[in-house]
Amino acid sequence: MPNIATIHPCSILISDPFLQDPNFARTVVLICEHQPAGSFGLVVNQPLDLKLNELVPAASDIHLPVYSGGPVAADTLHFIHKRPDLLEESIFLQKGIGWSGNFFQIIHLLRSGDLDPSEILFFLGYSGWGEGQLEYELEEKTWITSEVTSPLLFQVSPGKRWQYSLNQLGGDYAQMANYPIDPQLN
Repeated sequence: MPNIATIHPCSILISDPFLQDPNFARTVVLICEHQPAGSFGLVVNQPLDLKLNELVPAASDIHLPVYSGGPVAADTLHFIHKRPDLLEESIFLQKGIGWSGNFFQIIHLLRSGDLDPSEILFFLGYSGWGEGQLEYELEEKTWITSEVTSPLLFQVSPGKRWQYSLNQLGGDYAQMANYPIDPQLN
C-alpha cells in the first residue's frame, strides 16, 4: 500500500487502471507541492486542442501545446520545465525539473532559442487535494505512486506516459499497463 510519507514534490501519481473519474482516468499527475494542508499537482498526459499562442496574446508566435493540468482553476496557466537553473522565480523540484518561473522571461528565452520548446510544458488548471484528501485516495488505492523522471515529462509522448510510468515500475504494474479501459471488453 502506498504511504503518504513517500509523497513529495516530484512524486507522480499514476491512476489505477480502472479509475472511472473522467478527470483522472489513465492519468499521470506530477506532484509539485505537498504539505499537510493539501497538495498541488499537474496532469502531464492530457493535451488540449489548444496552443499557447491561442491563450496568451504576448506569445502570439509561440505555438506550443497546452495540457489540462486538472479540473481546478481551469483559467490559470502553469508550466514545468527542464531549466530551473535558467529561469528566475522558478521552483526547483529536482535536478532538471522546475515548476513555474517568470513567464515573460520564458517567452523571451523561447524566442531567442535559449530555451528549447521541448524543455517546457504548459498547463491550464491544476489538480488539488485538501487536507487528508490525497491520503484517503491513497488508502483507497486510487493512485500508484512513483518518482518522476525527466524522460517521462520531456521525451515520452503524452499518449504513452501512463503506460510508460507503469512499465517503469515493472512486475504486476507493467501488466496493468495493458489492461483494457473496460474489463468487460476483455
